[in-house]
Amino acid sequence: MDGRCVEPVEAFGKQEFNAEYADTITEPGIVGILSSKPSKTFLNNLKNKILISLYKHNSKGIVIDGHAECAGDPVADDVQKVQIKQSVQIISELIENAVPVVGIFVHRCPQHTMQWEADKLPASMIA
Repeated sequence: MDGRCVEPVEAFGKQEFNAEYADTITEPGIVGILSSKPSKTFLNNLKNKILISLYKHNSKGIVIDGHAECAGDPVADDVQKVQIKQSVQIISELIENAVPVVGIFVHRCPQHTMQWEADKLPASMIA
């Protein structure tokens, strides 16, 4: 949802999955919600949106992102990275591993603090 993170997430997804366009499903603090045992209604609504992206728009992968300075999930970066890991697992199971699901963390660029960049979480964090 955070506009500061939209471009780095979209650029990552396009490059990672060789996509021309990127669908987005946003919810403030979604990795915090997903990692906190959301309701079946929430999960079903999310699954329906994902399935539209996969089967109507032919999406080839899913990017689960969290970011520094998140107002919707105001936790430490390390905590949010764990939540991203949990969310990757939840979404993978929700869609029965139909496509790859990748976790990324978006943060301010150290050299240009007004710019944001996305880092893929290490596979060891996601596995």
